[in-house]
Amino acid sequence: MKKKILIIIGIILLVVAIIVLVRFCIYMDLDKKYDEMNARNNYYYYSETEGTIMNYWKKDNIHKVTVKNVKGEGNLTFWKNGDTNEYYMFNEAKNKTYSKYTGNNGMMVENLPLTGYNVSSENRIGINLMFAINPLCTISNGKYENKDCYILGYLEEGSTKEWIEKETGLPLYMEFGNGMYRKIQYSFGNTTDEDVKMPNIEDYALNEN
Repeated sequence: MKKKILIIIGIILLVVAIIVLVRFCIYMDLDKKYDEMNARNNYYYYSETEGTIMNYWKKDNIHKVTVKNVKGEGNLTFWKNGDTNEYYMFNEAKNKTYSKYTGNNGMMVENLPLTGYNVSSENRIGINLMFAINPLCTISNGKYENKDCYILGYLEEGSTKEWIEKETGLPLYMEFGNGMYRKIQYSFGNTTDEDVKMPNIEDYALNEN
């Protein structure tokens, strides 16, 4: 009887170990694929929430972002040349102004959208192993706009669910616990010089603040 119990316990532990290993490999694979996509030097994405629409273009080391407030004023354009470290924010309000920044000051986005499960390379193994072991972290298969996805979530009321494309490791849809959402579309290799062109600074007044 004791031997049978030990065998059953051993089988259970083996099954749990396999499940954890599979989950760990999924997290690691998604992070690796995200890094590969983010390392590309030409891409565009469109991000939409209830209140904000964002367009992001990258070509070589030039980044351009437009942020539009759907419900009112507050439209902004961010532009950065990483080679020259030129960094500007343009306020598209009626009285157009611009601000100039240096270094990493400001609000510039310089990467593809991140999820709550993206982990930097130096901490990747340990943190992804914690995700894999945690029984509250959930992984399921699903589709978003006919694309195969992993649906990542957390077993807690009000937590976020994220649809991550299996092929690229990129988030396609996020469903937040407060009823809000974010959906994202991508394009690679199609961004032109015109897309990342800096707004004509002569059309704006310098913000002295």
